[in-house]
Amino acid sequence: MPNRIRRISDMSQPVHLRLAMAAMVGLLILTLFGPAMTTLGETESGAGNVLRQAGYAWVFAFAVIAMRPLKHPERLAVVPWPFWLALAWCWLSLAWALDPGVAVRRLVLTTIIIWSAFAIVRQLGIERTLLFVRLALVAMLIINFVTVIVFPSIGLHDTTSDDPLLVGKWRGLMGHKNQAGLLCALTILFFVYDRRKLPYALMAAVVISSTVFLWFSASKTSLGLVFVAAAAGIGIAHAKKRYGNRHSMSAIGRSVLMLAIALILVPIIHFSVQSDWFLNYLADPSGLTGRTQIWAAMMRYYLNNPVFSAGYGSFWNIGNASPMLTFGKGWVLSVSEGHNGYLDLLVTIGLPGLVLVLMATFVFPARRLFVTTRLSHATVALVAAVLLFCFMHNFTESSLFDRDTLGQVFLLIVLGMLWTGENLEGRSDLPGRAKKTEDPAYTLNRSARVRAGINSSHNPGRSRRR
Repeated sequence: MPNRIRRISDMSQPVHLRLAMAAMVGLLILTLFGPAMTTLGETESGAGNVLRQAGYAWVFAFAVIAMRPLKHPERLAVVPWPFWLALAWCWLSLAWALDPGVAVRRLVLTTIIIWSAFAIVRQLGIERTLLFVRLALVAMLIINFVTVIVFPSIGLHDTTSDDPLLVGKWRGLMGHKNQAGLLCALTILFFVYDRRKLPYALMAAVVISSTVFLWFSASKTSLGLVFVAAAAGIGIAHAKKRYGNRHSMSAIGRSVLMLAIALILVPIIHFSVQSDWFLNYLADPSGLTGRTQIWAAMMRYYLNNPVFSAGYGSFWNIGNASPMLTFGKGWVLSVSEGHNGYLDLLVTIGLPGLVLVLMATFVFPARRLFVTTRLSHATVALVAAVLLFCFMHNFTESSLFDRDTLGQVFLLIVLGMLWTGENLEGRSDLPGRAKKTEDPAYTLNRSARVRAGINSSHNPGRSRRR
């Protein structure tokens, strides 16, 4: 009988597990220490941090080699196609980018991180991924507490801060209180759900410690959103358990639905940002601690360039070519991001690019979250909570499709978990586990047993007794 054709990104054959684990460790270290490395290495000309760029090059190399691509080139296709569409538009935007040199460096890093995150999670599986992520989050939480207590000049915003409201706020080794708050919020979500074999006492200790640090960081966005996302994760998991698998749709129907959603998003976004309510909101200079002044300048630029905009990575920190020098004024000229991931994408890759990114990072994953049978309900709750948190967080901070920002990398990790799935059979600790699995390794092994005339549920001892 001819061999079955291997499915795309088949991981049923062995991978270099140690290299994959090294790649995950490197990815997490570079991401968690990224804010400090960015502060020390980033310049207004966008030169970037050489150590960070070299580190991600090694992570990428380890992830590629671990896949054994010479024997299994199909494994390289691990990134979902909606991401490739969004990345394709980003690369196309380099043709009109205001600073192509800086844009290329930033987009190369973004592309490497997107592929590496999906590839590493695919090789390690959900169990190991959660183990490495949780160890890294706990280690970073301890480091941040030690920094605040032992080195307060580093761990606390001091009197030299530009904003007097920042003085005394906890930031640990994260460089800014908002980064510290974001990390604490993600830590809470990763420890609230999908316990696996984790002791309840350890879960409670980490969640309480993260909440304490989050409170003293005074990161209002993360503090306000994390508990909303946590509650929503539980609700989404229960909704999936009750309704998620009752209805199916043909491939053509799914494609038509996704296309309809994309087309609907275009006028909604374009006309919403021009509405009287939004423009009046931007007119208040004190709104959201001054963010509205930044957004007003960005909107002036977008309304002049709604389709192509400035090109990927060609709006902030590009020296004299930055459009903010023309459309901004006062203290706004000194900021380095828009504090709104959606507006940042509007002014860099335009309305078409924003829609493609939204489809790749939120719309397609939301649909898959409800139809997949490859995740336990506890894992569904975790993925849904992080997904929703990142979606809401980007309304006041920027991380979407932005290199190795904390929100971007952890969003990619949970999306990698969503697309990877796991073998749920034999795990009695998972409520409502799927009866069948789509795991490639399980499917191929079962097929081999069938070809050999062995029933996977057959019990030899019982057969002899008969």
